Amino acid sequence: MKQLTRRSLLGGAVAAGTIAPLALRPTAQAAAPAAGKQMPGVYRFKIGEFEITSFNDGFTKVPKLENYVVNTPLEEIQKALEAGFIPKDDLRIPFNPLLVNTGKNLVLFDTGFGDNGSPTQGALLANLAAAGIDPKSIDTVIISHFHPDHISGLRAKAGVANFPSAEIMVPAGEWAYWTDAGESSRAPAMWNPTFANVKRVFDPIAKDVKQFEFGKELVPGITAVDARGHSPGHAAFVIASGNAKLMHIVDVTNHPVLFARNPEWRLWADMIPDQALATRRKLLDMAAADRLPITAYHFPFPAVGYIAKLGNGYDFVPASWQSVF
Repeated sequence: MKQLTRRSLLGGAVAAGTIAPLALRPTAQAAAPAAGKQMPGVYRFKIGEFEITSFNDGFTKVPKLENYVVNTPLEEIQKALEAGFIPKDDLRIPFNPLLVNTGKNLVLFDTGFGDNGSPTQGALLANLAAAGIDPKSIDTVIISHFHPDHISGLRAKAGVANFPSAEIMVPAGEWAYWTDAGESSRAPAMWNPTFANVKRVFDPIAKDVKQFEFGKELVPGITAVDARGHSPGHAAFVIASGNAKLMHIVDVTNHPVLFARNPEWRLWADMIPDQALATRRKLLDMAAADRLPITAYHFPFPAVGYIAKLGNGYDFVPASWQSVF
């Protein structure tokens, strides 16, 4: 038997590539232009009796790595990306809202950009339609925090509510911070657009917004978890059905190749850095020790998997495909 080597394998690939067009050439050739557009970003799985659907709202491409990870030399960031098989000049950060059907409640966690973002963002409504879900059927929207990629999709650019039947639930600490004129005046200038966006989104419905505290069950089976640090009132969530649990860590960790493997690295948008690090380690340690499945807002879609210890950091292990039929 001929021994298979890298040389013979690559040589065979070249030979096959040379012969195939002659031997297998079809009698008719129709032009088939590339679609140029992603298929719907929708993935369903089960946690106990709950049906969970992960949606993709699009992505943003990081323009400057050194401005994204703000306490690490560029060369180290590039090495981390190379180790994760990610082009150092093409890091894309996805946005992944989550929908939970408990059988009694249809609950959406965060809303993406709607039509307020860039051309690579705002896919949630189209993906809901592809999944057969009418936005009017969503009865609860739970917001994790008030950064634009999480709340902008609550309201279209023209002012119309995208989820008109839903009760809107937000962390009390987040509401207190972003609606405080004093906090707005003291905050770094880069957060001025976020304060303005909070007013745009919430002012028309302020009296109807329901604020929640950490540790409280928001709807049966869904409990808010203290995850402050990324923002002043940032919340994570435990979703439980029977003996099965899922932890939705939202923005506790941004892209896992960077911030799970290197938890001390600081994301530019971590508003309270030391607290963000403490929260990151606490929740990732919990997920790893208890072998809890997790979802996260900025992990590669569908962003469902597990956390494993890896040296001084953590590794994200994607879950096996668990299609719902």
